Formats: sequence, C-alpha cells, structure tokens
Amino acid sequence: MRKSRVRNIAASLATVTALAVGAAYLLDIPPFEDVGIIDAEDVCENLGTSNRVATSLQEIAPRKPEYSFREQKNLGGRISYFSGCHAWTGDMEFLVTRTEYTDLGGTFSDWANGPASKMIDIENPKNFDRFDISTNRWGVVSQRKVALSAPCFAEDKRSLTTIVVLWVTAEERKNDRYRKEMITLATSAAKYAHKDARCTLPFEA
Repeated sequence: MRKSRVRNIAASLATVTALAVGAAYLLDIPPFEDVGIIDAEDVCENLGTSNRVATSLQEIAPRKPEYSFREQKNLGGRISYFSGCHAWTGDMEFLVTRTEYTDLGGTFSDWANGPASKMIDIENPKNFDRFDISTNRWGVVSQRKVALSAPCFAEDKRSLTTIVVLWVTAEERKNDRYRKEMITLATSAAKYAHKDARCTLPFEA
C-alpha cells in the first residue's frame, strides 16, 4: 500500500487573529486541516503513473491529510484478467477501479446492457451518458460511475472493460468535473490493462 506525502499548507494560516478564530467557533466552522498531495509515484501502477492521473485523483479526492492506494492484479493470460485499485483516506475508501475481460459485443447497446450494467449496476440508464473515444471503444458515465470498453482479442471476441466508482467526493466540486476526471482515470487504467494483458487489437486513443 502506497501513502502520499503530506505537505503542510497551513503555514499561511498562522497569522489568523483571535477574532477570526472566535467567529469560526460561533459559526461552528470545523478547524482547518492539512491536505495531502497525491503524486504520480503514490498511486497504483495499474492506473498509469502519470502526473495527469495524480492530478485527476487530487481533484476528486476528499480534502484529507493522507491518502493511500492498494493495487490488485491477477493475470491469467487469455483465460482471465483482473486489475484493480482501491484509494483510501484514513480508514475510508473513496474510490475503486477494476478492469476485467468481458465479451466484445457487436454494438454499444450489447455492451452497455450487458457487461457494463453488470459491473457498475446501471440501475437507471437515464442517469448515464454515452461517450465515444474511438471506433468500437465507448463508455458510459454518471456523476459517480464510469465504464469504458476497449477491444482486446478479435479471435476470442474479448474486450477489456474498465470501471471507476467514486464512493466519496471532494467537497464543493461540480458533478461535471467529476465526470471529466473519472473518464481520464478510466482511460488511463484501460490503456495500462490493454498493454498488460497483451491485447492484439490496437488501443485507439
């Protein structure tokens, strides 16, 4: 399990006056907390260790002093594949990702109503929007869930489906920003899995 380094951003608050402290007490405002910084080397390798991934995680993570990440992986060649990441702050899990083999499916509807619905529980399709990244590579996204399909083996009719589920959100962040960052995370994790599983079909960005 990897832990992010905590950098003190509260130094500038040292000059807060007694009047401000008293006002915060009267207004029942919680005390300021240090906020942990998520660096590329902190996150699960299977999310893709890029600064863009770290930035996306920082945007959607709850504002807490410390973050940790736990990676899971099971390589079974063309028989089975599983890759996942769990993101925590303290003892609270705020995000999970998972990538596994699914049927390739001939159409978007085949995939969305089958593997995608099973993996992220699309209880109400109206809450999800479709997005297309390239030919035969598509996804669905809601406020806190995203699923993305990337063709892997044509001969075995296998695809890799990647999901991201955001359990706890950053405070005061807009839902459309969640979607953008979750799509970034899903795309990066899918690209990693595509190479890791040695897919024969190209990964089209």
